[in-house]
Amino acid sequence: MKEKYEGKDIKKASMLKDAKVRNILHNSLDNVMSNRVISCKTAKEKWDSLETQCQGIMEIKKNRRVVLVEEYEQFDAKADESITDIYDRFLTLLNDLSLVGKEYDREDSNTQFLRALPEEWDTQASIIRHQNDLNLLTLDEVYGMLKTRDLEI
Repeated sequence: MKEKYEGKDIKKASMLKDAKVRNILHNSLDNVMSNRVISCKTAKEKWDSLETQCQGIMEIKKNRRVVLVEEYEQFDAKADESITDIYDRFLTLLNDLSLVGKEYDREDSNTQFLRALPEEWDTQASIIRHQNDLNLLTLDEVYGMLKTRDLEI
């Protein structure tokens, strides 16, 4: 008899947890996303649906990774783009790559960023490369050095 009550208590506790998680998910979503998962019965169903909608299935994620890696490897400054615009675009690309499980070490990302700069930045990029260990600098620090030079000019 006692086992019967314990089983009901466990099931009730599980249902309460699920209801709390569904409530948290519902309250943290905007109306559009909430409408997409409103018909899901459990928190797990809602979560799985959200994950698929936001990240896509694994094949889409792999394809996105390939596209982003190619974009990273071919990253270059656009005509009439400021140093801040280049930095913001590159940082967004790095963040997108991180979301699909691809990360580059500091030296590689710093080098890639410096190579992408327009010709007028070649001297400053060369100075940064030769006077600093690019493995120790963050991308923010490299950008800060370039931005300081830009403000001085």
